[in-house]
Amino acid sequence: MKQRFRRCSLCLASIVLSWLFTDVVFAKDLQLEFQEISAGIYVHFGRQETMTVENYGDIANIGFIVGEKSIAVIDPGGSPAIGTLMRKNIESISPLPISHVILTHFHPDHVFGGSAFTDVPVVVAHRNYTRASTQRAQFYREAFSELFIRSGQITTLIPTDDQFDTMRIELGGRTIEVRQHETGHTDNDLSVWDVGTATLWASDLLFVERLPSLDGSVAGWIASMNKLAGLSAKTVIPGHGVHGSWDQLAAPQFRYLNKLLAQTRAAVADNRRLSDAVNTVAADESEHWLLFESRHPGNVTKAFTELEWE
Repeated sequence: MKQRFRRCSLCLASIVLSWLFTDVVFAKDLQLEFQEISAGIYVHFGRQETMTVENYGDIANIGFIVGEKSIAVIDPGGSPAIGTLMRKNIESISPLPISHVILTHFHPDHVFGGSAFTDVPVVVAHRNYTRASTQRAQFYREAFSELFIRSGQITTLIPTDDQFDTMRIELGGRTIEVRQHETGHTDNDLSVWDVGTATLWASDLLFVERLPSLDGSVAGWIASMNKLAGLSAKTVIPGHGVHGSWDQLAAPQFRYLNKLLAQTRAAVADNRRLSDAVNTVAADESEHWLLFESRHPGNVTKAFTELEWE
């Protein structure tokens, strides 16, 4: 019986390794580099592009935090290929086990790499994550079906821990705090705070250079940013763009979101049409942001829909 179990385990391991090898071959022209931006905190900075098959969904900042006993992954990336290369990078940096995967929100560029981490025992997400996944997973999967070279690959990991406000995770000599936020960028946003280094992983609650993408509540997003500002972080890692200080990175997004809120609210009060608002609200922000033309109309539409029912 023990020999049969061992043979089955070896067969399963061989299958998993062959799957991972296939993912790497599929993405043979893709390279992932991770920078240690604070002690034990590693980040891969995604491209400032829209998500496509050609870039393998490599557009989000993803990474991991290394403690003395284990490792926490923060977002497995935008495709199985990204997740597989991320896993290989982690293993080349540390032999420690991965104890946690933290899913900061359900958008494909952050979660599609989950198939490389199915053996991780604890998957942390917002209490609304599962609902968002149920509502949107099929749509996202079909839109980027070519990223999944095996039909059986999962779209996203299933959370094991999502009922909390703030969760403390001990990685051995290192404590991180995962906080749930009210509806802002999405309705299932998390942030991660590394206590020892005062590093804030804001994920998509903060965009740098690339236009913020509204999929929740503009008013709620501003409120979440105000709470994050109170942490007095030494280093902030956004969901897209370079890391730095909070004051430096957050000011442009505050300006844009406040303008989006105020001018959309005024358009609604003046009984203007949505089509007019799309062309006028925060139009002067176009020179400050990448991907403005493709993202801004959707932001105005989302804000208009929210604010017309205030």
